[in-house]
Amino acid sequence: MRATLRSKAPSADDHCMRHASAAVRLFRISFFILIGLIGTRFSTAQKLDNKANLPSLPGDIITPSRGIGPFDAKQAKDWHDTAEILCAQSRYEEAEKLYLKLLEEREHALGLNNPELASDLNDLGRVSFAQMKYQQATSYYERSLQIMETAKGKQDLAVVGPLEKLTRISQTLEKYPQAEQYARRAVAVVERVKGPDAAELAPEMVMVGQLLLIQKQFSSAEPIFERSVKILEKTSGVASSDLLPALDGLASAFDNMHRQSDAEAAWRRALSIRESAYGPSTVEVAATLDNLGKLYLVQKRYPEASYCYERALYIRTKAHGENSADTQSTLNQVAQVYAAQGRQTDAEPLFRGMLTAKELDTVASLNSLAALLAVRSHNAEAESLYKLSIALLDKQGFVTARRPVLNRADPPPAQLAETLDQYAALLKKMRKKADAAKMEARARILHGVPEPVSPAAKKKAAAR
Repeated sequence: MRATLRSKAPSADDHCMRHASAAVRLFRISFFILIGLIGTRFSTAQKLDNKANLPSLPGDIITPSRGIGPFDAKQAKDWHDTAEILCAQSRYEEAEKLYLKLLEEREHALGLNNPELASDLNDLGRVSFAQMKYQQATSYYERSLQIMETAKGKQDLAVVGPLEKLTRISQTLEKYPQAEQYARRAVAVVERVKGPDAAELAPEMVMVGQLLLIQKQFSSAEPIFERSVKILEKTSGVASSDLLPALDGLASAFDNMHRQSDAEAAWRRALSIRESAYGPSTVEVAATLDNLGKLYLVQKRYPEASYCYERALYIRTKAHGENSADTQSTLNQVAQVYAAQGRQTDAEPLFRGMLTAKELDTVASLNSLAALLAVRSHNAEAESLYKLSIALLDKQGFVTARRPVLNRADPPPAQLAETLDQYAALLKKMRKKADAAKMEARARILHGVPEPVSPAAKKKAAAR
C-alpha cells in the first residue's frame, strides 16, 4: 500500500523530454513575436509612404484612410445625399466633413489620381467657395484639373469644368488676368473638340468678354461678343434667350466706346427678346429698361429716358412694392429725368414719395426737394427742409456755435458745406441777410476759404 501511494521517482529520460518540450514552446513564441514585429514595421512604413504621397492641400485636411476595407458605394451615396441636404440648408461646414470622408475613402479604394475623385474635389471646392475659403477651393479645383489632365489629356472636355471654376474664383479674388487665362484656355479646348461654331463655345467666349469689360478692354471685348452672337443665332435662333448675355455684353462694350447708336440697337434687341421670353412686366425687362434709360439720359433724349424709367418703376413697384430699395432707386431716376426737363411739378411728388418711404434721413433727397420748392417760391417750406438737413449733418453743433471751431481730426461731412451754400442763397432770396451771412461764414470755414477783410479793418491796418 505504501509502495502504491509513493510517487515514482523521475528518470533521466523524463528530464530530457521536459527540456525538449520547453525549448519547442520557446522557439514557437519567439517565431511569432518576430513575425509580428516585421509586419508592424512594414505596415508603418507603408502608411508613412502613403502619407508622403498625399496631395498638398491647405491645413493638411486630407489624412490617410483607416483602411477598413473596399469602397462601399451605397455608404458613399448616403453620405453624398446627406451632404447635399446640408448644403441646401447652408450648413457648409458639416457638409464639408462628409465630402472629406468621401474623398478619403475613395482615395483608399481607387488611388490618389483616379478620375472618379474629381466629383469629390469639385464638391469640396464648392463648399469651400460658399464659406469664402477661396485659396482652399482653388487647391481642390487645381487638383481636379491635374487629375483630369493626367487621365484624359489637356485637350479633353473634362478639363473645362475645373477651368470654369478656377475662372470664377480668380474673378472673385479680382485676379482678372489670371481669370482671363483660365477662360481663354476653356475656349480653346471647346473650340478644338466641338468646332468653331459649336453652341457650347458661346458661353465660354462670353466669360472672356465679360472679363475684358471688367479690365476696360472694350475694343477687345467687342469682336468676342459679336462672334458669340453669330454662333448663337445659328445654333439657337435669332430670338433665343441664350443670346441675352452676349447682347448685353456687346451693348456695354459699345456704350463704353461711345458708340451709342450701336449700344441702343443691341439693348433694344435684348429688350425685345426678354419681353418675349419672360413677359413685358418682369424684373428682367426692368433691368434692360434701366440701361436704355441711362443711355437716353446721357444723350439728353428726355422723353425716351422718362418712358424707360417710368415703365421700370411700374414693374418694380408691382413686383416688390413701393418701399423696396430698387423701387426707390428707380423712383429717384424718374425724378432726375423730370427735373432735367424742368418738370418740377411732376418731380416734387416723387421726391416727397421718397421722403415718406425709406429716405427720411437722406440729405440728398431733402435738399433736392428744397431746391424744387425754392424754384416754385415755396421759401418757408424749403427753409425748413434745409434746416432739417443741417441738423442731420451737424452732429457736433458746428453751425449753431457762437464761435465755430473746426475739428480737423473729425470734420463734418462735406455735404454740410454744400447745404449751407444752398441755404444761404435761399436766405438771401428771402432777404434774411444776417442769417445768410452767418451761414456763408460757416461754409467758408468748411471750404477752407479765409474770412474777407472789411474796408474798416483795412483802414485800421493801414493806419498802424
